[in-house]
Amino acid sequence: MVDSNRKLTQDEYRSDTQESSWLPFTSVFKPSCIEILPQACGKSTVLSLLMERLSREERIGRQYAEEMVRGLLVRENHGSTAIGHGIAFPHLRTPYVNHFTGAIGIFPEGFQFGRTETPTRLVILTLSPWDAREMHTEFLGRLMNLSQNRLTNFQLMHTTTAKEVYDFLAELDRHV
Repeated sequence: MVDSNRKLTQDEYRSDTQESSWLPFTSVFKPSCIEILPQACGKSTVLSLLMERLSREERIGRQYAEEMVRGLLVRENHGSTAIGHGIAFPHLRTPYVNHFTGAIGIFPEGFQFGRTETPTRLVILTLSPWDAREMHTEFLGRLMNLSQNRLTNFQLMHTTTAKEVYDFLAELDRHV
């Protein structure tokens, strides 16, 4: 008989939640793709800078970067991914990547990424393969939970360096 009150181990949780779809944050966001960005940026510039970083780090093909920025901007025009709580989650499913990848821009003073009351301090950009719809949705859901949980959001909003953000994500991965 299974004890339904027993807390699952990390391995059991992953198995129980279809391990194949569980994607660690640190496999998507590499330390070299997390950076502090200049304050006087608009949405288009921010997305271009993050895509440039992904390209420089060979996480995406340079020849597709501009087209993906256009795709992200089209997505933003349909509805801003700045959801408040200081975080924006621009995301795109695209045929130009064959694995999940992403970049994070840190704005210590915050800036207006969308029409939110709270300035955006973190822009968490995610690119996923076109044919990975379910994993894309699941991963975005996990990212959204970061901003919805008050304690997690508070901790994340007080990270000010690329290393602190990466270490925070690594800690979240350990506590799944």
